[in-house]
Amino acid sequence: MINICKNYLTNTGKIREGTAVLLAKLLTRPDVVKAGETDLVLKFLAESYVQGKDDSTQMFFVSGILQTLTEILKAGHRSDLLSRVDVIFDPLLKSDIKNKFMAKSTNLRKYKVQIAQRIGLVFLKPKVVKWRYQRGFRSLQQNLGSASGAII
Repeated sequence: MINICKNYLTNTGKIREGTAVLLAKLLTRPDVVKAGETDLVLKFLAESYVQGKDDSTQMFFVSGILQTLTEILKAGHRSDLLSRVDVIFDPLLKSDIKNKFMAKSTNLRKYKVQIAQRIGLVFLKPKVVKWRYQRGFRSLQQNLGSASGAII
């Protein structure tokens, strides 16, 4: 299934968007992460990006790669992605696109900003807010009794 999805990353439109979402949902599953398939696909995407970023004929493929990585960082769990971020950080965010046509692309710049944002969110620790909903008692009588001190 992953190999079929890799072929559809070069398409335009809804097919590429669906492929990116499908790959993200598939690669962020706990059993796939434990099997090591996520690491292999992330390495493939990073290497393909480095090879195709300066070739204007690869514009749609590069866009599909960035869209897939955006969806993976969106759907994945922080603990799973924390050790895998370095695979995509250096090739994607530290390297510049030398092709003038691709460097001016709004979609590519948008995806790179989204990837940078989501990588930053992966590095941040989750914060549990104090005001989050606390469930009360199952019985209305117990709930009312604890709130105002034995009304019954």
